[in-house]
Order: sequence, then structure tokens, then C-alpha cells
Amino acid sequence: MTAQIWSDLSDLMVDTVNFYPRNAVDKYNKPTFGSVIQVRGRFMNHETKTRDANGIEVIELGKFICYGPHTEITVNHKMVVGSITYTINDVSNISDENGVHHTTISFGK
Repeated sequence: MTAQIWSDLSDLMVDTVNFYPRNAVDKYNKPTFGSVIQVRGRFMNHETKTRDANGIEVIELGKFICYGPHTEITVNHKMVVGSITYTINDVSNISDENGVHHTTISFGK
């Protein structure tokens, strides 16, 4: 039964996004990024006013729901879809009694 649910859910996760972890900053205070983490999931586009991880009011352009848990992704990553780079406003690791089962990433510009 559980395998069937994950199989059905997998059919809905048709989008692929690249995440790059922030490594450091160079001598000009420009961030440098590491190797790509490619994640499959689903986009949910919407515009809403929200607060980022630092409590600053931002415009959220949508959410990306990852297929499975991706606890390695944080607000310090950059999110790249095609040629468009997004800022990660918030990362939520959704859990139940069995642990983390998926990650939701809120993004903006």
C-alpha cells in the first residue's frame, strides 16, 4: 500500500530544480557556491506577502515541494530553474511519526 502511494505521488513530481550551496564569500563580498544538488518535485506558483527566515517581509512567488526529504537544503542555497535564479525564503522539513517525509521550499526573487 505504501509503495503504491509513493508511486502515485512520484507521478505528480514532474519538475526538476538545481540548488547550489553557499560556500563562502570572495574578497569583494560576493557569495561563491558549491556543487549542484538536483531535486525532483512540484512547483506551486502563487504570490503572497510573507516573512523570510530573518523575519524580513518579502514577496513569496511560490513553493517547491520536494519528492522526499532534502534536509541538506537551507536558506543559504540558491535555487536555479533554467536561467532564472530564485532566493530561498524558507525551508520546512515536514515530519510525521516516521520522521521527515518531504521538504517544502518557499522562494522569491
